[in-house]
Amino acid sequence: MRLSEIIEGIEGCATLDELQGKLQSAVENYGFSAFNFIDAGRPHLDEPFYFGTTGNAWESEYRSNSFLHVDPAMSQARRTNIPFPWSSIPLPPRAGKRKPAAHSLMDAARDHGFTNGYVFPFHFVDYQGRSYSTVNALFWKDDAARLAFLLSTEKRHELDLILLYWTQRAIDIAGEAYRGKAAFTDIPDNQTGPVLLTDREREVLTWAGRGLTVAHTSGVLKIGEETVQTHIRHAIEKLSAANKTHAVAKAFRMGLVDL
Repeated sequence: MRLSEIIEGIEGCATLDELQGKLQSAVENYGFSAFNFIDAGRPHLDEPFYFGTTGNAWESEYRSNSFLHVDPAMSQARRTNIPFPWSSIPLPPRAGKRKPAAHSLMDAARDHGFTNGYVFPFHFVDYQGRSYSTVNALFWKDDAARLAFLLSTEKRHELDLILLYWTQRAIDIAGEAYRGKAAFTDIPDNQTGPVLLTDREREVLTWAGRGLTVAHTSGVLKIGEETVQTHIRHAIEKLSAANKTHAVAKAFRMGLVDL
């Protein structure tokens, strides 16, 4: 199918089910096995709005292990509009014998046959001032080298154009269907005045944003786990955040930490 026909088909979709079928068909033409579309604008939620075709087995493991809050692809996608393959994501360093949760996530993906993937972030503010932040993750089960070759050709530009049109249409449909219910749009920060974080509070949020657990952060900073938790709690309070992940996202948007 020609690129123009794919885009016309996407623009003609009226429901999320139609959109799901259109994108699944399109990405299969490029060698991908599945996709997941996620509302990334509310990082404090354990299960934000999402839909896709990865299947119950992967979705169940991802949810049960709370991988959303340690997923390095999500962390990177929240701070860029440039698409990237999974293989380009820097994983947090190992500290001692414990495996960082981000490494466990990538190991689990490989166990499900996903050798690589492609992440398409999309952030914008509409004419009414509503902020949108979404991530479309494509899953690859073939030889990882074949994906690298695909992304080195003009096919990558075609794929990005398809994802751009598709994401915009998905936001239009999902925004109307779920606004006020599944909280599809980004939440306002409701933050007034400057936030003064201590150096330690910045450090623990930075390492949390890079996927380290409290135990790993304790090892890196050479301080006790209870001390790490105290710094995190104080940062959450100062940022008026719902939880640690929300605090990291707010601190990054406010320029208080550099991930």
